[in-house]
Amino acid sequence: MKKLITLFITMVSALMPAFAESASADFSILLPEFVKVESVFSPVLIANITDRTGNLYAPLCSKFKVITNSSETKKLYLKANTVTDAGQENAMFEQGGQVYIAFANLAKIPKSQALANCKMGSLPKDSPGIVAYPVTSVTGAENKYVRDKYEVFVKNGTSYVTVNIGSNVLKNSFAANDSKGFYQTILSLTEADI
Repeated sequence: MKKLITLFITMVSALMPAFAESASADFSILLPEFVKVESVFSPVLIANITDRTGNLYAPLCSKFKVITNSSETKKLYLKANTVTDAGQENAMFEQGGQVYIAFANLAKIPKSQALANCKMGSLPKDSPGIVAYPVTSVTGAENKYVRDKYEVFVKNGTSYVTVNIGSNVLKNSFAANDSKGFYQTILSLTEADI
């Protein structure tokens, strides 16, 4: 009889619903693709122009740090802009197979036509307030020059893109009619091709 009661209790408990049911909730988070670009301030960003030749006493150098989590190669754009009477204008151009960056006088803003003349290789008298120097290298990532900018290709992780600007002035871009003062161009490395 004792075995029968044990068997009956076992059968009844097998038919009873479980009192300790459970459920689970899945949590998911999404990390979107990102690219972060920042300027590194250790390179040579300022140089003096020699009085007679227009050459720089030292070459210029700019460096950018790029961080991306993209699984694909990202295309960035390296551009140079300077200020003329027409506002911000593209300052990067190619002449004779060499890429140059134009610098404009900040104290006496040059005319837009002066920048255009410099890009075309006109005489210095036709481009007052504008001087240009060669881009000697862009390193740290695969790149190619396309019209008025460099396309720079970065891969997953951290890259340092360095832009070196030579000290020899573009022939015919410097003359006595260039006013004294600071000459400037602004380099930018960005995702947007604007």
